[in-house]
Amino acid sequence: MRLAGAVDIGGTRTKIGIVAEDGRIVERTTLSTTAGGEPEPLVHGLVSALRPMLARVTEPSRLTSVGVSVAGFLDRDHSMMVANANLPALCGFPLRRVLEERLAIACRLECDSNAAALAEYRFGAGKSSARLLDVTVGTGFGGGVIIDGELLRYTGECAGDLGHIIVDPNGRRCTCGAQGCLEAMVCSAALSERAGGRSVREIVAGARRGEPLALEALAETGRWLGLGLASLSPVFAPDRIVVGGGVAAARELLLEPVLASYRIHGAPEFREKVDVVTSSFDGWEGMVGAACLTFDHAG
Repeated sequence: MRLAGAVDIGGTRTKIGIVAEDGRIVERTTLSTTAGGEPEPLVHGLVSALRPMLARVTEPSRLTSVGVSVAGFLDRDHSMMVANANLPALCGFPLRRVLEERLAIACRLECDSNAAALAEYRFGAGKSSARLLDVTVGTGFGGGVIIDGELLRYTGECAGDLGHIIVDPNGRRCTCGAQGCLEAMVCSAALSERAGGRSVREIVAGARRGEPLALEALAETGRWLGLGLASLSPVFAPDRIVVGGGVAAARELLLEPVLASYRIHGAPEFREKVDVVTSSFDGWEGMVGAACLTFDHAG
């Protein structure tokens, strides 16, 4: 079975590992993402973590290449990121070339929203979907769309910046500069604020213990997310929506208010027919999807 190196660069954490052709994660680790300043600390860190993993592959002929998922818009050649308010250090940086030079192996760069959608379509909750909308809720909000097995690309080599539809003109200020974007209302920072500054992990754990503040924080986040998904549905007409990312680790505690809100705000043709489910990758879908790029799958 073929193997691939895989990297998923997010706004807060970067996930690094080796992934098998069947979607199984063979080895993994994480490191902090440097959100500002120079790109060198992040590049050095991920190369230092990935190089020994690649070296431990006992049959090098099984190793295809390295797939890299990055949170942002890409140039047409998929050589660098060109826009992301949460990762300014990587904008305009020749990431693919630098990684290929330092790792001595071919690399493929993809938008994280597309990579996550590919993982769900190939191995996860998006299997068999003809029109898949996959959203990732974490430091930011991203969305990828697969229609009849093909990734939708029309802005920044992806489906566009879906998190920046405005759902509340009086809501939180977004990192993009607008106010009340879907991303600003459902991201991990918004969830943390609603729960008194606790981390997402602490909030999810508290909610599972039945703590009212944690439950309400997730419920409010779910309400905004449901409204956002209802707003996006007429644009992409999905038959299934998969919710992934770190915030989605709450699973049913987030999904229940999402579904309730979606049914209130969505048009009848969508709220009655669209399956809305959570990812089963526990936040690792971007890395698995990055590996998909090297296995000649759709996209």
